[in-house]
Amino acid sequence: MIRKLRIKFILIVMSIVSVILLAIFFTMMMTTQRNNERMSEGMLRQAIKTGSFPSGNGQPAGDARPHPPGEDGPGRRFPVLVVDIKEEGSVSTVINQLHFIDQEDVEPLAELVLTREDDLGILPDYELRYLREIREGGSRIAFADISMEKEMMKAQIGNSLLIGGASMAVFFLITVFLARWAVKPVEIAWDRQKQFIANASHELKTPLTVILSNAGMLRTGNSLEDEKAARRLDHIHAEAMRMKQLVEDMLFLARSDHGERSQVYAAVDFSYLVTSAVLVYEPVIYDEEKEFFYEIEDHLSVMGDEARLQQVIHILLDNAGKYSPSGGRIHLTLRKGEHNALLLKVSNEGAPIPKEELEQIFLRFYRCDSSRSSHGSFGLGLSIAQSIVNGHKGKIWAESDGKSGNHFFVSLPLA
Repeated sequence: MIRKLRIKFILIVMSIVSVILLAIFFTMMMTTQRNNERMSEGMLRQAIKTGSFPSGNGQPAGDARPHPPGEDGPGRRFPVLVVDIKEEGSVSTVINQLHFIDQEDVEPLAELVLTREDDLGILPDYELRYLREIREGGSRIAFADISMEKEMMKAQIGNSLLIGGASMAVFFLITVFLARWAVKPVEIAWDRQKQFIANASHELKTPLTVILSNAGMLRTGNSLEDEKAARRLDHIHAEAMRMKQLVEDMLFLARSDHGERSQVYAAVDFSYLVTSAVLVYEPVIYDEEKEFFYEIEDHLSVMGDEARLQQVIHILLDNAGKYSPSGGRIHLTLRKGEHNALLLKVSNEGAPIPKEELEQIFLRFYRCDSSRSSHGSFGLGLSIAQSIVNGHKGKIWAESDGKSGNHFFVSLPLA
């Protein structure tokens, strides 16, 4: 439980950090992109107004010579292309500072912009942003290269991912440390609780053994002639047996919490275990006037503790018999499942378990309703089964059709 609590703490903190970093990342991207668009749009408006754009190096603003990359000139920093289109359709170049646009490409570019409805937009095939202004006697169009914007955005994305990845790694290490620190009081309290349950269960075994021993001797000795006293003695013996079973179950769960589980090394024929359990429960179920159907696939083996795995099967069959009505059906199937695992399914007719309680029924001492406590159980069976299955690296869960039946599943890795 403590390990799950730490993992949950780490996941919550890392999720919050991830959302914050992503929000910062997208905000920076949107802000940068918007600033680039605003700057480019302002440049285009000035180019349309003046017929050029100042480069800041003292060269004449109207110099229409194209300048290739790397060459100092008026278009090196803010390259633009400005064209005028007359009403009769003639196209004339006012200034061309785009080295990759030849004179013969100017007219197709202008015609492409004229076919568009928006006065401001992007030509992705040419990596150009354009601005169109309607004037008396025609129109003027300015183009600006946006390849530099894209390179800047790529560089910023790369830097952001690098910084974000490094930040996530640092936050993860800090979160792991904080998780251990924050969960430490819970871990101490949990360990003390487990130790108390283990000690109490162990100490209770001795007086219970004495009570059972003396009660057994009195019952077999026929020393009580009073029928009521004899019946009371039988009740003492029966309740002491129930108490002993409860103590043993609690001691098993306490040991499981401490990690004191059997070494899972032996190969176990699980098909044989299920068949043996079915032969034990079949006459009992029929005596209770219930129907029992089973389908068992042969030679399915797992690595594990035979006695504990047998206990899981008995718990599921015992619950199915207890909580199915007279004349109800119990169905058991064992087959090879997915991902190289076997699948055991035990179904029974009866009061359906609400969906919101399908996971809670594996909690200790949990019962769905008071009617489920009338069978002499303490609500520890499924908790014990879950502990055993988890110790064998398997999975146990419950499903309900919400009408008249419940289904319990156990998945274990095949040997």
